[in-house]
Amino acid sequence: MPKRKNTAPARLGGVSAKENRPRDNARDDPYEKPTYDTIFSWSQSFENLMKNRSGQKFFAEFLKSEYSDENILFWQACEELKREKNAEKIEEKARIIYEDFISILSPKEVSLDSRVREIVNNNMVRPTAATFDEAQAQIFTLMQRDSYPRFLNCALYKKMLGAHGQIEDA
Repeated sequence: MPKRKNTAPARLGGVSAKENRPRDNARDDPYEKPTYDTIFSWSQSFENLMKNRSGQKFFAEFLKSEYSDENILFWQACEELKREKNAEKIEEKARIIYEDFISILSPKEVSLDSRVREIVNNNMVRPTAATFDEAQAQIFTLMQRDSYPRFLNCALYKKMLGAHGQIEDA
């Protein structure tokens, strides 16, 4: 008897792990070690960190150590939703994101104010790629103001900068 193909995506924050990778920087190979200039650029702005796959990976690792990785997982899931063009898939992904990050029953619930939560609930009547824009912006700001400064002072980030400094000076 032939095995049935599993069509359910492997879930990472509500979307498949493969699809969860950002595509903003085509040259940025997630398997390559980032350069000193790239790592240093992350300290210049939160946007530089978030538009870089390696930066997101290290920031997610840091957030996981702080038990707040749901924020970046939600942000990444929203980015993936924005890239989707198929209306049926948009609706499906929006519902998964809602269940994984917005629902009060979710163990990975992100912290949203009541105004934004109401906007999302209203948007879920007819989900679009922009359903979570307000919520994503609020979580981006939360990470930028709260977690990002701690990331820049954490041992992981300092070790990456220091290791490159030693390599370049050798």
